[in-house]
Amino acid sequence: MKKQLMAMVMALLLCVGYSGALVPATAYAAETIGYVDLNTVFSHHPDFASARAAMSLEQQNAQKEFQEKAPSLDDNGKRALDNNLTERIAKREQSLFDPIRKKILDAVHKVAKEKGINTVLSAGAVVDGGVDITNDVMKAVGAK
Repeated sequence: MKKQLMAMVMALLLCVGYSGALVPATAYAAETIGYVDLNTVFSHHPDFASARAAMSLEQQNAQKEFQEKAPSLDDNGKRALDNNLTERIAKREQSLFDPIRKKILDAVHKVAKEKGINTVLSAGAVVDGGVDITNDVMKAVGAK
C-alpha cells in the first residue's frame, strides 16, 4: 500500500512538472514579434524637418541671449541663466517632438494590431528574426 501511494505521488509530481514545462513553450509559440526602426520613421515623418528647424532656431536664440546677458552677470547669475535657458529649450523640444512621437507610437500600435503582432521591439534590439514593420509604420504616418 505504501509503495502504491508513493508511486502515485511520484507519478502526480511527474505529470505536474511535465505539464508545467509544456505551458510556456505553447504560450511562446503563439507570440509574434515585430520590430521597427524608430529613428528612420522619425527622421522621415512629415513634421520632423519643421520641428528640427524650430528647435535649431530656439537653440540659436538661447545662445544669443546667454551671450548678451552673461557679461553683466556673476557666476551664480550665469548658472541661473543657463539653467533657465536649458529648461526653456527642453520644454520647447518636448512641445515640438512629443506630438510626432505620439503619432508614430499610435501608428506602431495600429500596424502591429493589423498584422497580428503581439510585441514590437526597436530594430536595434533585434539580432535575428521578427517581422520588420518599419515601412508600414512610415506609410501610416505619411512619411516621405
